Amino acid sequence: MFNTSALCRQQEAHHRRIAAETDLQNVRKVALAAARAWEVQALEAESREAGAKDALSDEDAAIALEFLLEDEADAEDADDRLEDDDTTRQSAVSSHIKNEEKPA
Repeated sequence: MFNTSALCRQQEAHHRRIAAETDLQNVRKVALAAARAWEVQALEAESREAGAKDALSDEDAAIALEFLLEDEADAEDADDRLEDDDTTRQSAVSSHIKNEEKPA
């Protein structure tokens, strides 16, 4: 679920007010960082609300692609392990059958 641009702008204004009203440098620094983050969210929300075709930012798309590639690599590794297990099992069964066929 995404935040609306109105909510983001409201939060941005709230944090800017906190920054303007405080005498504490640390509080001002954190409030301004929060305001900038809400501003970025507001811009993305405005873009979505305007009907932009690409709802993902370039950074989000790169992260999604990285996860997709990792999932594909993990799936290939799992397939390789299954093939190795099958080969080992077949070899063990063959050895067992050969030992049963030999007269004692």
